[in-house]
Amino acid sequence: MPAGLYAKAWLEKIGLWDAVKARVVPAEHVRAALAVVESGNAGAGIVYRTDAAISKKVKVALEVPATEVPAIRYPAAVLKDARHPAEGEKFLRWLSGGKARAIFVKFGFSPLP
Repeated sequence: MPAGLYAKAWLEKIGLWDAVKARVVPAEHVRAALAVVESGNAGAGIVYRTDAAISKKVKVALEVPATEVPAIRYPAAVLKDARHPAEGEKFLRWLSGGKARAIFVKFGFSPLP
């Protein structure tokens, strides 16, 4: 689901959508929305934490509580017909290890326990 739909659903849930909808600047994707805010052409934007974390030009003013948004998961798997399944399995193990966890956290992701 695109970030804009998550944002609209949350703003509707908290009763702010009608107050802000006329001022919403639609963007093709989250990085484009972030760029609009970074350029100063918008005073605020709703983007994923992971995108805000990479920007040196924006400050996170509000974080939507995790209980207010759907869980977004990025699955990983080895393809059934992979040419190198052992390497794929090794990579999956690495993804669940400490080094990968630190990288995920650094870039704003919340790794699964």
